[in-house]
Amino acid sequence: MNFNLFLIIIIALIIILIILYNGIRLFLTVEKEKGVVKYEFKITILKIAIFTRKGTKKIIDTLSHNEDEDSEENEEDEEEPKGESESEEDEKGLKEKYEEIKPILKELIKSKEELKSFLKNILKTINLKKLEGKLVIGLSDHTTTVKIASWIWSVGAIVNSSKPTLLSVEPRFNEVIIDFEGKIELKINILLLLIYSLALLTKKNIRELIKELYRQKNSKEKEENK
Repeated sequence: MNFNLFLIIIIALIIILIILYNGIRLFLTVEKEKGVVKYEFKITILKIAIFTRKGTKKIIDTLSHNEDEDSEENEEDEEEPKGESESEEDEKGLKEKYEEIKPILKELIKSKEELKSFLKNILKTINLKKLEGKLVIGLSDHTTTVKIASWIWSVGAIVNSSKPTLLSVEPRFNEVIIDFEGKIELKINILLLLIYSLALLTKKNIRELIKELYRQKNSKEKEENK
């Protein structure tokens, strides 16, 4: 092999390992104000954005409106009870679905220790870099407003002792409102995630679970094609 080519491959592998070890960063910002929710989600590698999505969504912003809807729903007539034939059909459908997923559940039960260990390992790959949140709350009942604000203050006092977190609440007594804004930043170590995933695939129970999922997928595709 040409020495220059070998050197390029080595350098490329080192760069890939650095990128995988450095991992990806996830940024999520959410803000609700006067019935409009704004959000921004971003994924970066080495501070370079590889995915970004922004958006806004209008929602109902009055608590009183929700209370009116609840009262209207209570006034509506209750749905008529299902007939015996419909109940039997529903029960039959549930039994058929259970029989379909029964083999998967069986393999999941066998693999519960491996999956539990994998979930613990995944948490090791996630590093919380920033967690900020501010809630603006005002209810028609001032006592309830104070209680909720006090509870959030007490939780914030504990959580805020950790460096990357900052949670706060602002009570309002002159209006009925629930607005908020929050930011979260996570770092995921891709190299460790790949290592843990490969280690998981070496487990016999996990391989049997994957085989069963694949078998179920193929059987459904065959049924749809018929």
